[in-house]
Amino acid sequence: MKKWLSVLFFLAVIPVMAQSTPTPTPLLAKWITAKVPWDLWFKNNALVTDKTEYVHFFWNANDFKANFEVKDKETRLAEAAVYLVKNLFPADSKADLVKVDIVYVLERDTYGMPKWDSLQQVLHVEFLRSKVLGGKTLPDFSVTAPDKVFDKFKIF
Repeated sequence: MKKWLSVLFFLAVIPVMAQSTPTPTPLLAKWITAKVPWDLWFKNNALVTDKTEYVHFFWNANDFKANFEVKDKETRLAEAAVYLVKNLFPADSKADLVKVDIVYVLERDTYGMPKWDSLQQVLHVEFLRSKVLGGKTLPDFSVTAPDKVFDKFKIF
């Protein structure tokens, strides 16, 4: 009897654990681009697809939303797009064109998968990797506006 009760307990607890959402990252005290924990932020939240003619990056930034809902939102989102490509670009890809979509996933199903109709699009960017990341330094968005660096830059 105890054996069956423990099995039932685990069957009840595991779906509840799957539905729980991670605690959002608190607002960074000081935004220093090089010190933002990009790898941690992108882990388990980014999807990279090599479409042969371009590489598509899709990042759910909902857990880090507080860091982007600020006065310099445009600059921070542009930096996030650059670091997403810099850190996660597939080594074997031959494509130069990059498309980045940053979204907030507002709802998930019982399996933890995003409900696609609940996505809130935040940013869409397109650029040539060789143009933006080809130099020795990354773009400085405090000096140059993102729409001057990227081929397409749209905040929603």
